[in-house]
Amino acid sequence: MKVSATILAAGGSKRMGNDNKLLLLVNEKPIIYKVCNVVLESNFNQVILVTGYQSHKLVKVLPKGIKNIVYNENWEDGMMSSINIGMSKLDDEIDGNMIILGDMPLIQTSTINKLIDQFKIYDGNHIIYPLYNGKQANPVLFPKKYFSKILNSTGQKGCKKVLKKYPEDAVGIQCNSDEVIVDCDNRDDYFSIKKKLLNNVQT
Repeated sequence: MKVSATILAAGGSKRMGNDNKLLLLVNEKPIIYKVCNVVLESNFNQVILVTGYQSHKLVKVLPKGIKNIVYNENWEDGMMSSINIGMSKLDDEIDGNMIILGDMPLIQTSTINKLIDQFKIYDGNHIIYPLYNGKQANPVLFPKKYFSKILNSTGQKGCKKVLKKYPEDAVGIQCNSDEVIVDCDNRDDYFSIKKKLLNNVQT
């Protein structure tokens, strides 16, 4: 059973002022580098990175293992445009695809692999997502049977629509770390993330 990752790194970082949040440093590495490195260390058969805003800057700081980079010229249309272009490049033999946000630098390889393992335990037939304090978190792993539904979705919440439409087919996996809910949207988020990493604390 083969599983892929689509890393989303195309957004304009509007809430971060003049900075591209994915280029901000955590532990002396850009956020996008840290996320990509964790993905490369996880049990994926294919990894696709979708860029957009300041793509030329992002590609310069990526780990060498990131080979499959797709540029979304319509990145200003929102996240679903990046998800669609990334998933359209998946190999035919891929059985499941995990959507990974490029601004979640606390995510760990062990957590990603736990979700992949559960996906395989359920024979690749169910949507798998982390559950933190009773709430659905990220990243989410979708089986192949939902690829076309995601690609054909309208609006900016195609993946969430699929998740909400088929709750009986979605399995939440308990996660006791806030890594699955912490992203970097603004400066407060950034300083909070830096503090957590400095203290090596994840609640």
